[in-house]
Amino acid sequence: MKMITKTAFAACALVLGSQAMAQVVLYEGEGFRGRSVVVDKDMRNLDRRGLGNKASSIVVERGRWEVCPQPRFEGRCAVLRKGNYPTLRGTGLDENISSIRKASEGRRYDNEPQAAAGEDYKFRRRGGERTSEVPVTSVRAIMGPPNQRCWVDRQAAPAPVDPAAALIAGVLGYQVGPPPQTIQRCTTVQGRPDHYEVTYNFRGSPRTVQMAAPPATDRVVVNERGEPRM
Repeated sequence: MKMITKTAFAACALVLGSQAMAQVVLYEGEGFRGRSVVVDKDMRNLDRRGLGNKASSIVVERGRWEVCPQPRFEGRCAVLRKGNYPTLRGTGLDENISSIRKASEGRRYDNEPQAAAGEDYKFRRRGGERTSEVPVTSVRAIMGPPNQRCWVDRQAAPAPVDPAAALIAGVLGYQVGPPPQTIQRCTTVQGRPDHYEVTYNFRGSPRTVQMAAPPATDRVVVNERGEPRM
């Protein structure tokens, strides 16, 4: 009996632990901008969190989540897997999410939008994060591979033409001589910057991060762990 109780308790603790780790962040604007709400449990009505029917982008950090257009998990719901959703256009959910809960493992959903392949959310500020500015010490552009640019030139053939034949052809209205030649020419062009390596000072220690664009100023915004934020 004690063994059964311990096993049941362990299973219950495992389920509760996995639910506690699950987390999703809803943003008012596309591209993870504007007001945000962090959800780590079932929410029957998002109006109580001030973001009902206004979410335009979502980040699922852990687990699978069922999002519904009406309160109490009603309407044509969809399930979102772990990943970034910088826009909800085309999913039927744009600014139309009123309730959210952990998705059932054994249930199949007709609407499962695909997460974005990029890392749009990597440097976005999370809800409730404290940030500060730190100085940038260096910015280095990492160039992409060189490209080959080619074009075609048309040139007259240099072969000589018999004067007598040219005279006869002129009288008869013909053109004598080889047709123009087409010559392909190519040159190597330096590739564009692929990314930028930005080094900054955080609490006396250098940190380096790869960014798609260089910082606009000589300072970057970081969270309490020194991770860049935009």
